Amino acid sequence: MVLSAIVFVQSAGPSKTLQANGPEITFDLPLVVAAVSNSCDSNGARLVDVELKLSSMIVAPEPKRIDQWIVRCQPRDRAMQISDYAPQTEVASPVQGPIQIKTTDENANTAGLSVNGAFSHFASGSLGVDQSNKVTESLQYDRVSAVQTVTAAGTINRGRGVYFKLKWTEQQVLEGEKTFRLTFRVPDQWRGGLIDVSVIAQSEKKSFGGWDKEVVTLGNAHFVVAAYNDGDQTAFEVAKSLSNAEDALRRAAIQHLKKRNDSLPSLVRSVTQIFDTKDRNRSIRWVERLLLDNTNPYSDKEILELPVQTRVIAIDYCEAREKFARLNEPSPIETTMSDVADAGEPTKRYSAAKPVVE
Repeated sequence: MVLSAIVFVQSAGPSKTLQANGPEITFDLPLVVAAVSNSCDSNGARLVDVELKLSSMIVAPEPKRIDQWIVRCQPRDRAMQISDYAPQTEVASPVQGPIQIKTTDENANTAGLSVNGAFSHFASGSLGVDQSNKVTESLQYDRVSAVQTVTAAGTINRGRGVYFKLKWTEQQVLEGEKTFRLTFRVPDQWRGGLIDVSVIAQSEKKSFGGWDKEVVTLGNAHFVVAAYNDGDQTAFEVAKSLSNAEDALRRAAIQHLKKRNDSLPSLVRSVTQIFDTKDRNRSIRWVERLLLDNTNPYSDKEILELPVQTRVIAIDYCEAREKFARLNEPSPIETTMSDVADAGEPTKRYSAAKPVVE
């Protein structure tokens, strides 16, 4: 399966020197992965496994404590239904083995009597009586140590998606690579589909006095994943074309932002750099809307104001996405490798109004 991913990373909380430059933690997903055929479920439906290898890197020199990740995964194609997922909910204890409890109850009773006497000058004697009673009761048992959640997992959106919540504990560190496996129930002729993957890193911040708690976002990202059927070379090439179109779109957005900033007078540019992160996020929101399929490049006001070359790249991405989506459309003639060579040809939906680049 192919992962065609683009990331939008934001920082929602103060982070000292990083407040103007970026988040405290960044995320990444591979661009190309295969959906591997698993087997069939009890009803004979086809199953495929998708592995998402999510990587994270803490970039803050003095980062805040990361308490948890929340990862959400949901396919856009309703034909892809969740069958299974991993990791499952897992708990652990900071104490190794059971806790031994031992109680002892001891009762002791002692009584004594002593009599000393003498009779005239001829005889003397003593009499003593002593009694002791001691009872000891001992009870020993093992108590199960308290546990805490390490990973929680379940379904979202009426079973159409999956969430994973990972806690930072003594057994689990939230940095580096984490693998998430999704098993989908798909039609027999399924060749590929898009999956939305979002991740957010949060920290729990206590207010003065410790009475109130506030959840602070340290970093988040959204990935659009294009999953293709393992062994289907044509689907692989189409997914790769989508990945390339997405990369070109991201580069064009960054280049447009850079040119716009360079065109500002030096004094104005120095002032705007103070708000660089907020300005950059606001300036590439059209890219996020386009990737999430939440807008039309011919009606989006912000996209219409872009340079012609940038608009062409945006439309090229939409065409590549539609070609990938058409992999699952029924066709009397099976798609051949020659179709891949035509991957760049515009579709009817977008080509009619594509601006001409002179």
